[in-house]
Amino acid sequence: MRDLGVIIDSKLMMSQHVSKMVSKARIRANLIFKCFHSRDQHTLLKVFITYVWPLLEYASQVWSPCTAIEIAKVESVQRSFTKRLPGLNNFDYAKRLSILEVESLELCRLHSDIIYVYKMLFGLVNLDFNDFFVLKVDSVTRGHNYKLLKQHHRLNVRKHFFAERMVSVWNNLKCDIINFDNLQNFKLSLMKCDLSKYVNY
Repeated sequence: MRDLGVIIDSKLMMSQHVSKMVSKARIRANLIFKCFHSRDQHTLLKVFITYVWPLLEYASQVWSPCTAIEIAKVESVQRSFTKRLPGLNNFDYAKRLSILEVESLELCRLHSDIIYVYKMLFGLVNLDFNDFFVLKVDSVTRGHNYKLLKQHHRLNVRKHFFAERMVSVWNNLKCDIINFDNLQNFKLSLMKCDLSKYVNY
């Protein structure tokens, strides 16, 4: 079934959606090298971010992959594109990202997820926060004042659902780094937060 552009199978898995989206993104990434005469790294990267990233980011809160194979499949789009950029083919993927000053797609999705939790918590989107999360109002643990209650589920499909997979990440945001005052400050402070233990790339 396709719902708002996201393909979901009878087991509530998103493998078909990931495969289709990655295929479309690769085609579009290849077209960049065919349609643009410029071989300037930053020009081509800007085109990639403008025309390919939206395919790989749309509704990622719904379909974000949880298996190493599917995470690598999505990441391969940016990995192969950056390798084709002039002067970068001899560097490994992490070094290419560092030179280009961009994040991995996996880290981008994680940032997007965290920001969406913030928007839900403070009523910046038309979704009822209480339908997805439960605040730990009586929490006496260290950290920020907006910690979420961790639920326990037997099925993996539920464990990897947006409202479940984000609880640990959100609760571990460091209160001395993250600024909850407004969305802009939150986004800026989030960029300073080390989230490497939650991503493979």
